[in-house]
Amino acid sequence: MSQKVRIALIDAEDRLRPVDPARALLIAAGMKEEGQKSPIEIRPDRRKKGRFVLVTGGHRLLAAQQLGWEEIEADILDLDDDKAKLREINENLYRAELTELDRAVFIAEKKRLYEKLNPAAKHGGDRRSDQAAIFGDLMPRFTAELQERLGYSERTLQRVIARAKIAPDVRAMLAGTAIADTGSELDALVKLPPEVQRQAVSLLLDEEAEDRPRNVAAAAAIVRGTRPAAPTPDEAALKALLTAWDRAPKGVRRRFIDQLVAQGALAERTVPA
Repeated sequence: MSQKVRIALIDAEDRLRPVDPARALLIAAGMKEEGQKSPIEIRPDRRKKGRFVLVTGGHRLLAAQQLGWEEIEADILDLDDDKAKLREINENLYRAELTELDRAVFIAEKKRLYEKLNPAAKHGGDRRSDQAAIFGDLMPRFTAELQERLGYSERTLQRVIARAKIAPDVRAMLAGTAIADTGSELDALVKLPPEVQRQAVSLLLDEEAEDRPRNVAAAAAIVRGTRPAAPTPDEAALKALLTAWDRAPKGVRRRFIDQLVAQGALAERTVPA
């Protein structure tokens, strides 16, 4: 049975997926017109008497705050930290608006919690195969749901889970970007050490850079010094002129020199043969 709870008493900071303020605004518009259709889920904070921790409904909670509400309709659940986190994951895992990076983090955390809550499942099984080395005898149970709901093969699932190893601060940098929803770029990023990840992503997201790298591989090459940095605009213009000169026939070269002389930009001289 849901009940009204003061929003000021709800802690919503420790979340796997950041709340999108723009999406919350859309929800707020609906809540203003139609009211709150479904309650959020919270649990008592075992460390702070009288306070609560958000389980599910982060966007609805922010929407209520944007509307200036002091209270929100909530279901109060008796869950420990792990079961609450697992409920948050299950609430969000199959949503269409999840990015590839969001989904990787949710799946990896779900696997960790599943193993923790089912310790016997973490051991045993045939560990000779690549799949068993990662999943143990969780394979038939843990992957069946994901394969059915997401259409993942076992190999794809391994790759997706590996993406969650991207450094947490780098994941935060990627939030809301196209890279966060591009599997191939995430696969390239996770192979890099954390410090290289940070520098590569900074290059990729620098909108003021004249010649940003086009992908993770190019950015990583710049960071590691295995590819020269992009030329300055002047250097690029000079290179283009020299290339055009080298490719031009003699007659075109003469006409070019004549044009410079006519403009007073160059003293008359003989065009090399």
